[in-house]
Amino acid sequence: MQTYRLKPGKLGRKLQGIYRGMEGAFVDTFLEPDGSLRTGGMAEKATGAYCRVERAVVGRYQKIEDAFVARFLEPSDETHNGKED
Repeated sequence: MQTYRLKPGKLGRKLQGIYRGMEGAFVDTFLEPDGSLRTGGMAEKATGAYCRVERAVVGRYQKIEDAFVARFLEPSDETHNGKED
């Protein structure tokens, strides 16, 4: 399987920052320190909303992802930890 890395540049760094911010907000809101989902009414609402959103956008997401890969990523011989296979 081909591995990719983000092309360097101002836009790439900005996208990474936005993603990390969204990920951090989700973790702070919905996950316990051990990574498990918080229980209670909020957890049920969150998982229900997530499932609805996932069903609504999964088909469109593939097109967006393909366009992103073509525009911002380039093939790399490195694995995700920086070492070659």
